Amino acid sequence: MADFEWFRSFVAIYRMGTVSAAAAARHMTQPALSQHLAALEAEVGEPLFIRRPRKMVPTERGIELYNQVAPAVDRLERTTSELRKGSRGATIRLGAPPEYFKERLAARLARCDERIIATFGKTADLLDLLADHRLDAVVATQHLSRRGLHFARLDTEEFWLVGGPGDALPGARDTPETVRAALEAQRWISYGEDLPIIRRFWLESFGERPGISASLIVPDLHAIAALVEQGAGISVLPSYLVERRVQEGRMRRLWTPSRPVQNEIWLVFRSVDRTDAAVSRFVRRLLARS
Repeated sequence: MADFEWFRSFVAIYRMGTVSAAAAARHMTQPALSQHLAALEAEVGEPLFIRRPRKMVPTERGIELYNQVAPAVDRLERTTSELRKGSRGATIRLGAPPEYFKERLAARLARCDERIIATFGKTADLLDLLADHRLDAVVATQHLSRRGLHFARLDTEEFWLVGGPGDALPGARDTPETVRAALEAQRWISYGEDLPIIRRFWLESFGERPGISASLIVPDLHAIAALVEQGAGISVLPSYLVERRVQEGRMRRLWTPSRPVQNEIWLVFRSVDRTDAAVSRFVRRLLARS
């Protein structure tokens, strides 16, 4: 009969990619962990990994077994951790964009009973970590298709076209055509070379992809807001990040489209965790405060 410790070691190897890294994560020696894997493979009756010089590559049977046992291993690990901590509550590993976490999530999480371990990153990367059971929930700015993940609407953000207090659109009248022409002559600051956020705003406002390039590429929305405020260029940013600056006169909203350009924010968790008490309680609490 398979020992639970074999499964813990198997999951660690699957996630860490090497026996040495998995042994370090589990605070075991490499020979002991290798024995666990060998015993489990003998029990299963076939190899679970292909041994490569620098990586353990899971076989089809290994992938199948991981998907079957990882949720159970995680639940038992969480239960064990909660028993050790007593009344301090469960641990939730939460992934989120850093800007949204600071501006919108921090206040909601301040009074949570759970112990929160935050991971920052882009939505696609965070969803991969969630699917791989390395996170328990993710705040996503995109609804990207991932098998086995459930998306619940958490929030709606609006995108504003903003510039510094001295910025304006020379010669622009209140028509999309004249505004677009004026915007094409501006100095732009973007989160990435493919103009994320700006591209979405442009498509919905003018019905076409932007024919502009950014003068500054800065992968941090807070830094972009600071640059805009200092007159380094214009950009499109979430309203929660710039609304107060506009009200205080530190920024100017340069143009408002006839229809607000909005984006849905999602709280994502694994479908199998609907029955996990800690995750489902955390999800319900966060959605109730949205």
